[in-house]
This record gives sequence, C-alpha cells and structure tokens, in this order.
Amino acid sequence: MAFFIVLVVLGIVGFGFVAVRASRENEGPAAPRRPGTEPEGAPRDIPPLFPDFFHGVLFAVGKEATPHNLLALTEYVSQMISANAYGWFHRFGDTAAEARFSRRFRGGGPEGQALEKVPDDMIDFLWAWNPRARDALRDWIPRLETDLTAPGSRLWRYGDELPFGMWERED
Repeated sequence: MAFFIVLVVLGIVGFGFVAVRASRENEGPAAPRRPGTEPEGAPRDIPPLFPDFFHGVLFAVGKEATPHNLLALTEYVSQMISANAYGWFHRFGDTAAEARFSRRFRGGGPEGQALEKVPDDMIDFLWAWNPRARDALRDWIPRLETDLTAPGSRLWRYGDELPFGMWERED
C-alpha cells in the first residue's frame, strides 16, 4: 500500500512538472498549439501500448514475452496509469471522473475485457476525459517506457517470470 501511495505522489509531482514544462515550451512560435486546446473529440495520437510497447519493455529487461509476463507487466502498468490518473483527477478537481474511472477499472477493467487491453482503455478514458490531460499523457508514456527499462526498475529484480502484484511488493 505504501508503494501505491508513493506512485500517487510521484504521479502528482510528475504531472505538475509536465504541466509547467509544457506551458513554457508552448509559449514560443515553434509550438502554436496551447495545452488542452484541441477539439474535445480529437483522436488519440499516442500509439497503443499493446502489443509493441509491452513486448519492447520485456525485451529490454531480458524477459520473454510469455502470456504470464505480458499480463504481469500489463497489471503493473495499469497500476501506474491509475496512480497518475488519480493525481490528474485531483489536479483538475474532477471527483466525478475519478469515480467513473474507479468504477470502470477497479478489479481489472470491465467484465469480459482482455486484461492486456486495460492500459490502452485507461489511456482512451483519460484522453476523452479532459483535453488538458493529453499533453501530460504524451510526455508521460515515453517516460514510462524509460522508467520501466531503467537499471533501477523493479522489472530487473525478478528472474524469467514477473510476479503479479509488483506495485505492492516490498522486495
């Protein structure tokens, strides 16, 4: 639980950093679009995470892309997206969206949904929820890949098989 709280705090801090950086970068002539000014129904321009993102992360940390490892990584990434999402809901003061997100994704997503698709569904939810969150998502996803494959990533701590519940583990 402590690790989840740390993830939430890191998500809030990360969002603040991204928001400040994006606002500074978008003030010059090279960036005419201001954050959050896209049309409400603008299509997602972040590539889907499944399957390429997950396969790339597993390859980078020397793990086979077995169904088990894919699902364990998917679960871990879902928790990371959730932590950031809750930070963004709080940042924008949208408790109704937070409640909708919780109802939809608590317990692994809607019944019958393939678990490996949950992170992409979460990103789609956040993309549609608030245009101001799109720049944060655009910055955060590449950082997520870097963090997951960095030498200090917890993905390196395990043997050939990633465990489920990595965000809760204290090892």
